[in-house]
Amino acid sequence: MNNISLSAMGVQYDAEADNLEKMIAACKERRRFAIAGGDSKEAARLERLAELHAQQRADLLRLSVHLRHYYGNAKTEEGGATYGE
Repeated sequence: MNNISLSAMGVQYDAEADNLEKMIAACKERRRFAIAGGDSKEAARLERLAELHAQQRADLLRLSVHLRHYYGNAKTEEGGATYGE
């Protein structure tokens, strides 16, 4: 397993949050089409999926901030922590 700094992992999580934002937008667009087509079950499913992705995005962003700021500062002080050691 490659060693990756926890600060770098935070940056990666931030990028993943951007991907989730795109998925949320896609769910909302598909939900709009489902509503227009009269498929209320699919619209409800897509709404729940968008909410799940939004929660995941918020969690990733929160974790990203902690990893980048806490371990990014620790790196300058102690050489930094890595995942997989």
